Amino acid sequence: MRRRSNPDSEPNIRRIDTKARAKKQTHGFQVHFLRGKNAVTRMFSDSLFGGKEGARRAARKFKRTALGRAPKRGAKSRTRKRRRRR
Repeated sequence: MRRRSNPDSEPNIRRIDTKARAKKQTHGFQVHFLRGKNAVTRMFSDSLFGGKEGARRAARKFKRTALGRAPKRGAKSRTRKRRRRR
């Protein structure tokens, strides 16, 4: 049986909610994407950001700024190699 996606999730932003019977409860949004060879992941907890909507706003803001600064996926490095002098 295929797992259903969480309706609160968005592209590159996942909603994390542990089941009620779990010993530790985790609620929040996780931002995850790849840029070049680097994986960028960050968790925004409901309790730290003033609830579900505050965590969602913080996750969206982080995604916007991080995607703007990071190189495109699969992009070549802009640094040039120096030729050795003999």
